[in-house]
Amino acid sequence: MDFGKTGGGLYFGIPSGSLNEQVLRILAKAGHPLETGRRYELTTPYDPNVVFRVLDRKEMPEKVKKGVVDCGITGKDYIFEAGMEQQVEVIGNFIFSKRTNQPSRIVLASRPEHGIEKPEDCVGKTIATELPNLTRRRMKELFGIDDINILPSEGKTEAKVVMGESDAFTDITETGETLRANGNNIVAEIFTSNPQLIANADALADPLKREKMEDIRICMEAVLNAEKEPVYMVFMDVPTRVLDEVEQLLPAVVSPTVSPVVDEAWRSVSVVINESELNILAPRLLRLGVDGIVPVPVPKVFTQDMVGGS
Repeated sequence: MDFGKTGGGLYFGIPSGSLNEQVLRILAKAGHPLETGRRYELTTPYDPNVVFRVLDRKEMPEKVKKGVVDCGITGKDYIFEAGMEQQVEVIGNFIFSKRTNQPSRIVLASRPEHGIEKPEDCVGKTIATELPNLTRRRMKELFGIDDINILPSEGKTEAKVVMGESDAFTDITETGETLRANGNNIVAEIFTSNPQLIANADALADPLKREKMEDIRICMEAVLNAEKEPVYMVFMDVPTRVLDEVEQLLPAVVSPTVSPVVDEAWRSVSVVINESELNILAPRLLRLGVDGIVPVPVPKVFTQDMVGGS
C-alpha cells in the first residue's frame, strides 16, 4: 500500500499530544517551520520534498513499521509499549528537557496509606497506568512479578489511587518533586524514556530518504545542543608571546582560528566556547595580557560527530 503518499519525497511523522509543541518548535529552528492547525499533512516551502504527517504518538511505532510514514518522532516508552524495539530502527535520540538534560523516568508510585513500600508489595495488587504493556513487562523483567492487575488509564492516573480504584500507579517524571509534594511515595523506577527518531527499514534502504532523515536529525541536534547551554564565538587579541599558553587553555568546540595582524606583537584569535567555560577562562586570559575579549552568541553549532551518529 502507498498510504496516500505521492512522489519520492520523505514522509516524516510528527507526534500529537504532549510532544507536538516541542517538536514543532525545534523543527522550526532547525529549518522546517510549519503552520499549526487542523491539517494532518504539513509542508514547508523551504523543502517541498518532505511531507510532515501528524500522528498519534502512541501509534507512531506501528505507523513507521507499516510505512505510513518513513520515519517519525515518539517517546521511547511508546516504542517499548508497542513491543517494537526490534521492528523499527532508532536513528536519533533527543532530550527536550532544559531542566535536567536527562531522560524522563517512569516510576511506580503509591500513597502511604496503601502500604506499598517496595515493588514486591504490589503482588496481587492493582496498578493504574497509561502504559499497561510496558508496566507488566518491566515488573516481570526487573522484579520477577507477574501477579498484578493492570488498570488502563488515559489520564488522571494518580487520582485512581486517591479514589481507591488502584493500589499504585505509574507516572513519568524528571525529578519526582511534584509526586512527593502531592503526598506520593516513589516505590521504584521502572523505565527511562526520551524522544526518539525512528525509521522504517525500507525507507532507510533508500539513500535519498536516509540522507534526508539524517539532515533533519543533524539540524535538530544542533538546536538542542545550543539550548542546553549558550555557545559563543569569542574574538580576542592575544599577545604573541603567550599565544601557545592561550591555545592550551582554550577548550574549543572546534579548533581556534589564529590570524596575524599588522602589529607582530599580537595575534587575533577566534574560538567557539560554551558559556560556562568562557566565564571561567575570561579572567585568566585577561591576566595573561589578552585584550578585547568579545563574545558573540551562536544560535547553533554543527560538528563532525553529528554525522552518521545518533
